[in-house]
Amino acid sequence: MQVSDLIKKHLKDIRVNDIQLSRIGMFTLYASYASSFNRLLNEFTAILATNGPTSAELYVPRSSQRIKDTDKIAFVKRVDLEIPEDRITVALKDVGLDVIDVIRLKNKERNIPTQAIKVTFADAQNRNTFVLTGLQVDFMLFVTEAKHNSKPVQCYVCLKYNHVAKYCKTKQQTCARCGDNHHIDKCKGTADIWKCCSCKGSHLATSNECPIYKE
Repeated sequence: MQVSDLIKKHLKDIRVNDIQLSRIGMFTLYASYASSFNRLLNEFTAILATNGPTSAELYVPRSSQRIKDTDKIAFVKRVDLEIPEDRITVALKDVGLDVIDVIRLKNKERNIPTQAIKVTFADAQNRNTFVLTGLQVDFMLFVTEAKHNSKPVQCYVCLKYNHVAKYCKTKQQTCARCGDNHHIDKCKGTADIWKCCSCKGSHLATSNECPIYKE
């Protein structure tokens, strides 16, 4: 109950679907959206330190680590081959960015360097700043883009976002067309009765037009 109260008091605007307590006294928090997940990760540790038990620790399970790490990565295209990685690292640190790694990508088939650069930052905030400002090396400015999944992580059982079927709590198949409890192959519904189980809109639950998907 204390965890829930702390979230309500200090992080009023985030969305949490569920909080579960394990047998060994560990809490699992299920955030509704990626933005809520990131705020819990970035802010809740400090809140626990000042309001909770001194031994409390917040961490990301391995099953979610790859999703979290994606928020730290950005790419830069058309970077001259003559510009080495260490020069880019220095340029980023000179403007105050906390960069972890800079790698020039290689052509997998020919194993030769390309003009694409992968940059990993300490956190999503540094990455987002980099995406907005671009890469400035001396008088050269390169446009950046964030790494993101073309499709957010979506459970193929309940069709909700931010978890996979292995960790689904419902274990009951949801139809992507009508939202009822059956597989889409057995659905007899027509397009005029489609209902997304996430936003209740009139589209497939797997559609990239879903407002929840876009968020």
